[in-house]
Amino acid sequence: PPPPRQWTQTVMRVDRIGHVNIRTPLMEETLVFYETYLGLHRGPSTSAVMRADNVWLYDPHGLPLIHVNGPRPEEEVAPAGLTSRLDHVAFDCHGLTACRDRLEADGVPYREIRLLGRGLRQINLLDPNGIKVELTFHEEDEDV
Repeated sequence: PPPPRQWTQTVMRVDRIGHVNIRTPLMEETLVFYETYLGLHRGPSTSAVMRADNVWLYDPHGLPLIHVNGPRPEEEVAPAGLTSRLDHVAFDCHGLTACRDRLEADGVPYREIRLLGRGLRQINLLDPNGIKVELTFHEEDEDV
């Protein structure tokens, strides 16, 4: 393979993922899932499209993370589950014990993985649309 390109100040760089878009007919179920298990909250639309089925979910700092919208009338609805090569959406989180307790209390299935070499724990689960959600917690910040 070619050697890595040397970056200069004039080259564009990505600072972070701006948001994730979920297009679904399961609007309310999707919104409630992310509000309940990730602590996000509904907020004003940041897009130019003003529709009832166009909702943004914000983190506690007011940053828009997830854009949830319904399919347009002429649009074919994709089946739930993995339908593309995008495998999962990951979030860096705090509060592993509280997350685990909430999921267990509500009977939401999840898988927990400990990444020993990185000092991380991951909670992996599916949202109502079958989208894989990965919640990553730093062990030094948690009461594990």
